[in-house]
Amino acid sequence: MADQEARRIAGAVPVLVATFDDTGAVDEDSLRRQIDFCVEAGSDAIAFGMGTESHMLTDPERERMWTVAARQLDGGVPLIAATAHASREGTIALTQLARDCGADGAMVNPAPLGGDDLVALFRDLSERVALPLMIQDANGNAPADVLLRAVREAPRVNSLKLESPGAPDKIGRVVEGLADIPGRDVSVVGGSDGQLLIEEFDRGAVGTLPHPAIIDAFRSVCDLYFAGDASGASEVYYRAILPLSRLTAAGAGNAIWLHKEIFRRAGVLNSAHCRIAADPMPDWVMEAIWRHLDAVDVSISGLLRGKT
Repeated sequence: MADQEARRIAGAVPVLVATFDDTGAVDEDSLRRQIDFCVEAGSDAIAFGMGTESHMLTDPERERMWTVAARQLDGGVPLIAATAHASREGTIALTQLARDCGADGAMVNPAPLGGDDLVALFRDLSERVALPLMIQDANGNAPADVLLRAVREAPRVNSLKLESPGAPDKIGRVVEGLADIPGRDVSVVGGSDGQLLIEEFDRGAVGTLPHPAIIDAFRSVCDLYFAGDASGASEVYYRAILPLSRLTAAGAGNAIWLHKEIFRRAGVLNSAHCRIAADPMPDWVMEAIWRHLDAVDVSISGLLRGKT
């Protein structure tokens, strides 16, 4: 089997929300519209992850959604599929499935594995599946030295998504260590919906994987920061991105449901149905969110205004 060309993962990479109808069945048309929205808003790649309720999908549903996404993107930007499984064999099988569906890379959260077992998993994946790999450290089970070992021993690892507590500090240590590994171009990106985005960039991250509804605001922060305008990047972050994160926390709500509801109201999705347990946010929070989105200059704002 020929190698899949490694495409560098950097910049603003939205983690899609899973698209279901009100009965809970996969909604392909909504998925296509969401992908088109994200691409038109400036996404540098597209990802399926925990925010896509990947752990709640059946294997046939994964295959269906990954294939739809790959065909819709048609190579325009990289597609990353989340392929973690409770077993080594399952992770290998899902990673192969992602490749067969047309994904450009696989994001694997190795938890609860750590140490030698974690390194062995990515070494096995590199040997068994011709697909670039992103290691996702969301549980803190991958210290910097273990991540660097995995990069050395697993040649298909081309990116690291670091989002466990203390991520900016770990990002700095990993970026420093990567400089000592010759011949490898491994990008380090953040997650956690960009809650520490500026600090992650300050420590060497080159991108972020947030929820999707305001992905163009994240793209603006990336563009400004990496053009040398850290002050302008911070201004956009604190004006457009952080208020939505704070309002989500204030409502004790679920960010996945929120982004689905934003997309539903904007006409991108047909339904905000979630398979995970997700209660709607209080009315006062949603009213504040609609006011915020109306006040900021992001793509979703125009769609929302057109629906009111």
